[in-house]
Amino acid sequence: MQNGIAHSRLVFDLLNLSDRVPLTLSEMAHSLNVTFYPPHQESERLSRFADRLRDTLDALGVNVIPYDEALDPSNPGKVRPGIVIVEQGEGKTEDLAINRVPGLYQNPLVSLREGSVPIPENADLQTTLDTIVGVLAWNLTHVPIFVGEKSWDVCTMNGAVIRFGDWENMQSDVLHSLIPKLTAQVVPPKASEILYREGNLDIVRDGYAGYVDDFLEASKVWKRNGFMLAHTSIDALRYRNPFYRRIVAAYLDHRTGMSYGFMAYQLPVAVEPAVPLSRLNGAMKGVDWDEKAIHNVGGRLLARVEFLGETWIVPIPDVWLLSTRSGCNKTRIDPHRDIVRMGLVGQQIVFETPVNVTASECRPSYDTLAILAHALGNVIVAGLLSAFDPDAEFSTTLQNHGLSVSHWHGYLGDQRIPEGYLLHGSLNPPVSCSTPQSAVFALSSKLQALEGNIERRKEYRGDVHVEPHHGTNMTGCLTLTQTAAWVDRMGQAPGYTNGKEKANGSVKRETAARNALAETISAE
Repeated sequence: MQNGIAHSRLVFDLLNLSDRVPLTLSEMAHSLNVTFYPPHQESERLSRFADRLRDTLDALGVNVIPYDEALDPSNPGKVRPGIVIVEQGEGKTEDLAINRVPGLYQNPLVSLREGSVPIPENADLQTTLDTIVGVLAWNLTHVPIFVGEKSWDVCTMNGAVIRFGDWENMQSDVLHSLIPKLTAQVVPPKASEILYREGNLDIVRDGYAGYVDDFLEASKVWKRNGFMLAHTSIDALRYRNPFYRRIVAAYLDHRTGMSYGFMAYQLPVAVEPAVPLSRLNGAMKGVDWDEKAIHNVGGRLLARVEFLGETWIVPIPDVWLLSTRSGCNKTRIDPHRDIVRMGLVGQQIVFETPVNVTASECRPSYDTLAILAHALGNVIVAGLLSAFDPDAEFSTTLQNHGLSVSHWHGYLGDQRIPEGYLLHGSLNPPVSCSTPQSAVFALSSKLQALEGNIERRKEYRGDVHVEPHHGTNMTGCLTLTQTAAWVDRMGQAPGYTNGKEKANGSVKRETAARNALAETISAE
């Protein structure tokens, strides 16, 4: 746990994030403020579920506020910012809670609906995603919950459907699944915080033809297996009125729609071995490393990393990646428009758009923070490995060729991961993409997995990072095409699950335990 805390501080500093975000389930529960909107419908089932949910949240330490007390006296008719609003039943357009919030991202909205999720039986991933996004757009809610007689389903913007069992006894499921979704809200990265360099990427001039070929070949494999979801256009959705359509467009940062999954290639970078704190000399020795996790010493960014019971100092160079453009069709890539170059220069996020493509066409991905966290984690891992073995395959591959990063909505089940890869992340709270928590978990659990691997003296080639109720990130020495081909093979095997997680609470915990066992097996 101590290493996890240290790694969290490291991610906050490297990505210039606020450190005032809860990371543990207990912190998430105690940081949460919730109010229950006057019900639109009062069926026996919905009312009983709402009462049970209210009592459960209160028992877990959530601050449950009566609706009248949640209103902002300085902003008549509006709920105070920072309070989750739970509304019950189907409401008239003019009565919906969206009309009572002061801004787009300040009050997560939960909608309780009676019945089952309106997804056709045996629907594929794309139909599931389109249906869920349609529910979100019509009801202007962030987390719809469908209440059955003996079970309840939670839907998310990630396209996931999570089924839980008996809602008369929901405390564990609310703590482990619902509270993280309400605490870590999905908010698109702010373009104002990104330095754009328009038209600065020319894939031919810059010598990226080989990487681009890999993107194109991988996209063919993803198209064949159907795990890299395509674009859900906001033009194809139903809205209650034109004003609500504008709200959805604004919430999505004026994107043309939603797409899920990405491919990225971390470009080669010089790897410097990490140095134990006890062996520092010169200017690095005179730094107060207890003060903060990173320092700029002589023009070099250096990070303090807790690893194997010792403090290490790891040089952090600028990191750059080629990545699919947010919102593009990842299974039908236009190489001259759909691949961007993104980087972290110092602590500044930089986007370089292709020639003749403007910044307005290259919105930051919801996964931007997680992508950069993985890239930073790869640099740190390479530096630590080089301290033990100058010829470590992972480090030399990053330095000479770069590393691939892929994300899709599906899970591995019991399948064996590629040789030299580590599986991690399944026990993290199920937060959504774009959240600071997702970046923290990506880097910190990567380092914790490596720590266990080094102790077993096994070759490390990459990692498979499970994001519960979201998807999987795979990073390492395999190319994008090799990664897609491996997922294609695994997707045909028993045990693979997609984004429609129909698991009750006990099954979810058994899955987590099974994945934890898989981590141990894969490292032995």
